[in-house]
Amino acid sequence: MKNSNKDKEKIKSIDLKKRIIFSFILTIIFPAVFLLLVEISLRIVNYGDDYSLFKDFDLYGKKYRACNREFGKKYFYNLPFTTPNNDIFLKEKPKNGFRIFVIGSSTAVGFPYSSGIMFSRILQARLQDSYPVKQFEVVNTAMTAINSYTFQDKIDEILKEKPDAILIYGGQNEFYGGFGISSKDAFGTIRWIKLLHLNLLEFKTYQLIRNIIFGTQRLFTDKKISVIPENETLMQAIAANRDVEYNSKIYKLAHEHYKKNMSTVLRKARNKGVPVFFSELISNIRDLPPFGSSKSNNYPPANEVYKQALAFEKEGDFEKAKTYFYRAKDLDCIRFRASEDLNKIIDELSKEFGTYLIPMKSLFEEHSLNGLIGNNLITEHVHPNIDGYFLMADAFYSSLVNSKVIGKIDSLNYKPSEYYRRHWGFTQLDSMSSELLVHKIKSGWPFMPETVKNNFIKDYKPKGIIDSLALQSIRYEGFNLEVAHKFLAKYYILHNEPEKAFLEYNSIMKIQPYNLENYIDAGNLLFQSGKYDEALVIFLQALKINRDIYLLNKIGEIYSNKKDFGKAIPYYEEVIKMDPNFRKQAILGLLLQAYKETGNQAKANEIFNNNRQLFSQNASNAEKKEVVLRIPPDVRKIIEQAIKCLQSGNIDQALSLLNKANTIHETTLENRFLGDIWLKRRDRKALYYLKKVYSDYSTDPDYLNTLCYASIYFKEYTYAKKILPELKQLSPNNPNIPAFEKKISQENK
Repeated sequence: MKNSNKDKEKIKSIDLKKRIIFSFILTIIFPAVFLLLVEISLRIVNYGDDYSLFKDFDLYGKKYRACNREFGKKYFYNLPFTTPNNDIFLKEKPKNGFRIFVIGSSTAVGFPYSSGIMFSRILQARLQDSYPVKQFEVVNTAMTAINSYTFQDKIDEILKEKPDAILIYGGQNEFYGGFGISSKDAFGTIRWIKLLHLNLLEFKTYQLIRNIIFGTQRLFTDKKISVIPENETLMQAIAANRDVEYNSKIYKLAHEHYKKNMSTVLRKARNKGVPVFFSELISNIRDLPPFGSSKSNNYPPANEVYKQALAFEKEGDFEKAKTYFYRAKDLDCIRFRASEDLNKIIDELSKEFGTYLIPMKSLFEEHSLNGLIGNNLITEHVHPNIDGYFLMADAFYSSLVNSKVIGKIDSLNYKPSEYYRRHWGFTQLDSMSSELLVHKIKSGWPFMPETVKNNFIKDYKPKGIIDSLALQSIRYEGFNLEVAHKFLAKYYILHNEPEKAFLEYNSIMKIQPYNLENYIDAGNLLFQSGKYDEALVIFLQALKINRDIYLLNKIGEIYSNKKDFGKAIPYYEEVIKMDPNFRKQAILGLLLQAYKETGNQAKANEIFNNNRQLFSQNASNAEKKEVVLRIPPDVRKIIEQAIKCLQSGNIDQALSLLNKANTIHETTLENRFLGDIWLKRRDRKALYYLKKVYSDYSTDPDYLNTLCYASIYFKEYTYAKKILPELKQLSPNNPNIPAFEKKISQENK
């Protein structure tokens, strides 16, 4: 009987264990496996968004990494997401590489200017000149309207890319930026919940759940993702809980979150041994009254303190005025300007984690009248003007150099900040575009009452081509500032102002510093103007991006024109090594001449003997120099389609395609085809296009024949008289020459 009871107890015990195991499987294992299968399935079908900071891509046969243009989606759900700029870096870090990452928001992005004016671009140019043996990669990860939550979220990915230094300028968006405590995309006020949400968003399953929840909410409410209308600004759209009083609970909480987020960033960088350069934040204190003013029991209204500051300035008590200006800024309850409490946190964190503190505030004060930062260096509330951005670059440059983390500068190549300010790619178009953007911002809230409708961009009436292009670059998404610069460059070329055209190309090169075609366009413009030394500088810069055969040929040609044959030789030899058939007769002829001029007769004889048949061709073919044309990748397919249309007799379609290609990227080949088509149609536009390609086709007798004929047909006899001798020299047996001479002679009589 006892044994049977024991057996029953054992059975009960086994059943209990089975039930526990079954319950565990049912409540823990099964859901986990189910979620894992869902996650795998969603990844297979590529559901959701990729929030990684960097993505791989190929450029000119090399492996690069760049900021993911869509990683900003992670921080904006109720508003359109902002995007990073176009910096790139090699996937495999060079042995002589020095890699710097920039963390920040709209000031680090260079607003209200294009990416060409970012302090990081200026800094990279200065560092590269000062340390020529190093290969600098300054990668700017900043985006408009982000804050310390993004900085903390992405620091691990930045550290994986083996940075040699990290530069930080950020903190103005702690209230109204993405995940800012008072923004439309705040996601609550509890920090650990925000961080958990950001971590979970890396999972596709969580994205699916979020999208279902928010999507369902939007079905029953008017809440939709905002498309910011033309008469609003991001500042107006992003702010939710707008009034935040000084030292209030929300005020303190935002600063606490900033301190904790930045502590994580600095701790992780320190643990990896990466030096951090952490900057103070600057604001317009003198020329910007408080956006919002509220009276409380503890503090006076911000606008009254601002009036007191103005009074002290008027009396000449500038130190007291400065104190009151900063105080008025801190009491401003609409918090688009960082408080001095946040600068104190930056100072404290720098000491705690051993970072290099950038004294940006004192530097801007030194360059401001009476030490009061205002419109002299700031465009509106926080974003520097062009002089301010050069000051920022100078501050980071000086700190990096003085820190000795890079090494000793090359004093022979060192250039002062003023040199870069004077030669930087910045034109009237850049200036006008930024002015219009600032006017747009200042015409709306919080600079104006919200009841005032912001119609500045809509009502603005351009007075000339520059402000017309600037306006289009702001109003139309596809017509950005780079496109506007190219359009203006064409305009200047058409009006015979190559110097101005080059300045536009110079600005484009700063906006898109990794696009080879921009350098080639700029270099060719200088080359055609006979500015060989300046063209050489541009082509050599381009060669660092890619050892392109067209560039090698051009550089060799420039050195030959300058009679510096010793320097020309290696470039011609590299051309032959890359493609033995590229301009074979011309390259070998130039190389033969270069060896003769440098006294290397043996090498010259070797080239001649190995290519005797090529050099013994008849004189007329030898005199006809080969025309070297380059078709940029962005229009290559369109031009190829146009050529097929021409071959099949579909002239209208060819014309349409060539015009389309010309608006994307103007090339000599497009213009030549357009000239020929319009000449067949007896349209005067033919002469316009044919003249534009003269510098590239001037050694082609067939082209000169066409140009001479077109000039006579459209009664431009003076121009025909100029072209005819060139045609006679290259093609003395041309049967059309007598007729051309007779027609020109008759008109002269």
